[in-house]
Amino acid sequence: MKTAKIFWSSSAVLINIVIAIYIYLQQKGPATTLAAQFEYINENWSLYGGHWKAEFLLMTMMLIGAAYFMLQFKNISWTIITIGQFIILLTYPMMLGGYENTAFEAASMANQVAMVTFIFGNLVFFSGILSLYIRDKMFTTWLRYISIALSSIATLLFVLIFLGFLSWKDAMALAPIINVLYLINAYYGYKIPALTN
Repeated sequence: MKTAKIFWSSSAVLINIVIAIYIYLQQKGPATTLAAQFEYINENWSLYGGHWKAEFLLMTMMLIGAAYFMLQFKNISWTIITIGQFIILLTYPMMLGGYENTAFEAASMANQVAMVTFIFGNLVFFSGILSLYIRDKMFTTWLRYISIALSSIATLLFVLIFLGFLSWKDAMALAPIINVLYLINAYYGYKIPALTN
């Protein structure tokens, strides 16, 4: 339990740093064409590749924590979270293997598949988080309501992106909500031992 708690909470905190770095990298890169963006990524591959490998590691730690809680508590919320996190993990091999020194057509296809996988994985993940907080008995009333509100917004955001009503750039504007929600997730992981004492 202790290791799962550490994996879940530490990765939920550190992923905020990764998100901030990603936003910074996106702002520095060219906003013109997809081909120019891929060229920029390859010119700075040590930075981008290292960033995605770090994110891959943190997301794996989060999956391990979620999978343990799923087996420990045997509830649908942790099952949905675990499945969503597993789908998200599929994104990283596509990017790490599909972007570096590949023809534009191949990189573009890898990008499309990675984006759809990442968006759908987050849709499932945050649906599970919403379900978890709706059923929560640990948080104070006000924190529970905040958690439900933020996870509702995150779930709706990824539903709208998945259905094509919002773009990925629109999602970046709401990144602070995701950041706060990950911090709440980390705190929830910290509180979990109270359920098993």
